[in-house]
Amino acid sequence: MTPSPVAKATQTGYPKKAILGKMALGAGQESSRPLEGPLKAKEASGRVITTVFIALLIDLLGFTLILPLLPSILDHYSKNDDGLYLTLQHGVDRFAAVVGVPPERKYNNVLFGGLIGSIFSVLQFFASPLTGAASDCFGRRPLMLLTVMGLIASYSLWAVSRSFELFLLSRVVGGISKGNVSLSTAIIADLACPKARNKGMAMIGVAFSLGFTLGPMLGAYLAMEAEKGEIFYLWSALFAVMFSITDLAFIFFFLPETLPKEKRVSSVISGFQSVTSLLSPWALFQFSAASPPAFHATLHSSLNISSRFFSLGVDLAHARSQRQPLHGDVCLACMAAAIYWSLQ
Repeated sequence: MTPSPVAKATQTGYPKKAILGKMALGAGQESSRPLEGPLKAKEASGRVITTVFIALLIDLLGFTLILPLLPSILDHYSKNDDGLYLTLQHGVDRFAAVVGVPPERKYNNVLFGGLIGSIFSVLQFFASPLTGAASDCFGRRPLMLLTVMGLIASYSLWAVSRSFELFLLSRVVGGISKGNVSLSTAIIADLACPKARNKGMAMIGVAFSLGFTLGPMLGAYLAMEAEKGEIFYLWSALFAVMFSITDLAFIFFFLPETLPKEKRVSSVISGFQSVTSLLSPWALFQFSAASPPAFHATLHSSLNISSRFFSLGVDLAHARSQRQPLHGDVCLACMAAAIYWSLQ
């Protein structure tokens, strides 16, 4: 009969109690090993969510600096008798006459600003799915860095623009490079845990709310602080460049690759072929590309948090315009911290 391991070890001179204690310790270590994987995955997901949140917030702060300045920028270029500006102005005038808009300057600024904003948004609409398809082949991190470098070029063109053509070129480059927002969503979607994905999508909504609340306020403040004889939007443009450079460095040092090589598509062409469904309005409104349970839970969380931040931002902007004292900044910061820690 084969002796037991305890009997063999006892024969060699080891105390029986010490042997039994080591065996119990080893069994305890083995039973705890299956928990290490989920814990590490949860920590990794938390780091990715925090990185995406900070990177997206920095990006949106730079992006929204121009929003309150756009009407004044258009007025600035209208005084230069720029050829391209006058051509677009004639088109806006014809459109206004067709739809019956009153011929007043304030309505013209709204329509012309809408045209410039639409150019940016249309380019973003077409570029974002292509950027996402390329990231399915090459990975999220390289494309994220590439889009942020494009935004740096866009804001730099805006900072040095002294003609309407160069300003419009900066908006075109920015619209093409704005795929980093959809890439942030894709990075969160790469996470394995559904709970982490829901939390990450909600944090993207928080980043949007904070960016669109604080960014325009900062842009307007920088324009008001411009010295006499200085172009009023220069400091806003320089801050946008600074935000983008900071965002690039932050992503380079802290954002890991979330799409493993074994899960990537074999070629860019196959990824581009799936873009057609994303560009179809019917497919977009049918939400055919998203899994219903996770998508609806994520959408509900993000919209709920975003709507609360947006309403707070509207109240803050109204109070500021009426020159009423309001502790909205403190409330906003406290609300952001409370929501973030509640999602941990």
